Amino acid sequence: MNPSSVDETGNKVVVLVTGANSGLGYSICCRLADEFLTSRQNDNRSLTVIFTTRSTRKGNDTLRNLQNHLRTSVSEPPAAARVTFFPENVDLCDLLSVRALSRRLNKTFPKLDAVVLNAGIGGWTGINWPVAIWGVLTDLVQAVTWPSYKVAPAGLVLDRQTRTVADKEPQLATVFCANVFGHYMLAHNVMPLLHRSGSPNGPGRVVWVSSLEASSNHFDIDDLQGLRTLAPYESSKALTDILSLTSHLPSTAPWVKSFYSTDFDNSTSNPATTSQPPNTYVSHPGICGTGILPLAAPLFYAMLASFWLARLLGSPWHTMSTYMGACAPVWLALSAQSVLDAAEAPYLNHGGGRAKWGSSTNRSGLNQPVSTEVDGWGHGGVVGPAVVEEDRNRRRKRGAVDLTLEEKERFEDLGRECWRHMEELRMQWDELLDEEEVRFGRKE
Repeated sequence: MNPSSVDETGNKVVVLVTGANSGLGYSICCRLADEFLTSRQNDNRSLTVIFTTRSTRKGNDTLRNLQNHLRTSVSEPPAAARVTFFPENVDLCDLLSVRALSRRLNKTFPKLDAVVLNAGIGGWTGINWPVAIWGVLTDLVQAVTWPSYKVAPAGLVLDRQTRTVADKEPQLATVFCANVFGHYMLAHNVMPLLHRSGSPNGPGRVVWVSSLEASSNHFDIDDLQGLRTLAPYESSKALTDILSLTSHLPSTAPWVKSFYSTDFDNSTSNPATTSQPPNTYVSHPGICGTGILPLAAPLFYAMLASFWLARLLGSPWHTMSTYMGACAPVWLALSAQSVLDAAEAPYLNHGGGRAKWGSSTNRSGLNQPVSTEVDGWGHGGVVGPAVVEEDRNRRRKRGAVDLTLEEKERFEDLGRECWRHMEELRMQWDELLDEEEVRFGRKE
């Protein structure tokens, strides 16, 4: 059945997940299905999970695996029929591919309730083993939570995106495009669908998947794409945090409003049926075992052992499995808006704003989403000590200090500049891609 013919009322929830062929993205899809069915046992609502991979083969393999998961995890077959998985292909480093996916989604689906922007690359080429071994032996929890020993080259750039206007193209950094800009373009392009959300969860949501390793220390506004840094992954995730956490501020409003606009390809999308703009949230999976940093099997299991030991020593972030790491992104995607508003209310009531939500676990494996301290933003942008007791009692990054007013003002200024630069870059690329498509036709 064509998804566009499905009932478009509030009985349907539609979520897009990028990068789902394995690891965290695959687990987000599994957990979306599990939690949707668990929390809505007594109603007739349905869930459609659109997931992206980079090829049809990977998409078909992932679809089979997801359907097998659904069959084995649901005790009542009729319940499983309420969840549909829908594969799509996209290469986030190919902006014409991003456009093609956007058009297919706008034509095929009645709405999107959430987009979970998960896909990405690390860009690392190795590990500084002396630093890693010393850190694990002398300060294990710090070393395996906020590592400083991953090795990455600077200056990795993508090939030209176009044929006819290649001489006009600005340079695109590989990690920046894969982790941030490709998603940024995709999210803007599907805004018509996000604007049609509303029931049952509330306004549409853009849910970014960041990292604990994100730090403003790795980010330079004069090097937005992280071309000059030896930590391009950390720089890209810091940019993700900055954009998300400042998206509600008056100072960023002109550029955020432009980003939320529904101006993409109006010929293939119906006008938005609601004036309520989406909300932007940021999450992270804690520390779990994935293949983003390639390791030989013995080293991978040694890494998991160190994660388990860190959890026993009091780390709240070592979720270990990608399924547990999916906790926070899924919570942000599926929860009623009233639940998210209540979670952020303590921060707003004390002069703060958005919080960064991370997947956390205790020693016994209890999994839950919790606020995460961010350099320059603290917990939810509240100046001074954390206002939520659980935040005060949670183990902190070594050297962390309470947020000051000056730091918060710098973070807000940084957010304004980041939003301005990102919107300028998006509009520049939209013009170039328009010109390319006029000459060569659309890539569907």
